[in-house]
Amino acid sequence: MDYLIFRTDRIGDFLITMPLIKSLKRNNFESKISVVVSKKNEDFVKSNKLINNVILLESNTFLNKFKLYLRLRKICYDAIIVADKKNRSIIISLLLRSKNKIFNVSKHIQKKILSIFSKNVFLDNDNQLETPIEEIIKLNCNALKLDFKQEDFNFFPENYFKNSNDLTKDFIIKNNYIIFHYDEKWELENYSILFSKAKNLTSIKPTYKSLVKFLNNLAIKKNMKIIITTGFLKTDIVNKIKDNSQEKINSFYEVNKNINLITNQNFYSIAHLISKASLFISCHGALTHIASNYNINIIDIIEKEKINHYSRITKHMKEYKSIYRDNFEKMTKNIINS
Repeated sequence: MDYLIFRTDRIGDFLITMPLIKSLKRNNFESKISVVVSKKNEDFVKSNKLINNVILLESNTFLNKFKLYLRLRKICYDAIIVADKKNRSIIISLLLRSKNKIFNVSKHIQKKILSIFSKNVFLDNDNQLETPIEEIIKLNCNALKLDFKQEDFNFFPENYFKNSNDLTKDFIIKNNYIIFHYDEKWELENYSILFSKAKNLTSIKPTYKSLVKFLNNLAIKKNMKIIITTGFLKTDIVNKIKDNSQEKINSFYEVNKNINLITNQNFYSIAHLISKASLFISCHGALTHIASNYNINIIDIIEKEKINHYSRITKHMKEYKSIYRDNFEKMTKNIINS
């Protein structure tokens, strides 16, 4: 069976589709799965052991979309799945050969038009509270005649990311530390560099002193060490933590007896650290789905105005609690008491 999946967006979006991919392989390990990707998730999808073929959409220009079509039209797929809900993916899919086409869409007009061409059109937007992502995955599986199981949400096995974590392997003691992921989402002036709409989010930027005080209190309350991991952009506060810490080895800092900071880690090495943690705290992102995969306790910092969105994509998560973005001191009191 040859499957083509469109997921031309980010790593986190791809991880939302991973339960479907796991189900495809579990039902028939010989299935060949091809994924159309963007530059933002290409490397991560290529590293996935369940994916047989990765096809890059270079950009959103007409020329690159036409080149993609010419490449894909050579194969008659058993099923094509538009998972990214993008018009470009929908149009290209309509022009390709396939025995079964599945369209996940965000607008009613898309559903109405596409229902002319396919019986498998599923409305997936934040207003569909009765159909969270878990139900969308099940609908896709039913359309593919797949037996979906709850275990498909655990798509990465134990130690899947282990080889990417040479720096921190000596510091990992399972379930004996908390990961506090401090990335650019904590500081909107940095996050807006990557995501222009970030300026509309609630500001929660802490001071250096308030952050260290909070992490010390959390370590004492939970009786565990804290490991701070960082995002793509280095922030002023991360630099200040480094300046006030002792570098034990390259990129591994001891802030005090309760807190360590690890910098210059890639997505995979942070994922391995998370997989062995007792608790993962972060602003919502792709790593939230990694923590859920390993059934790690999660405290997810989210925007209150987007509660419908987050509730739909996290409803299946077992050890999950969300806290709204707010004044840092008020917000961290909720974390300490949770």
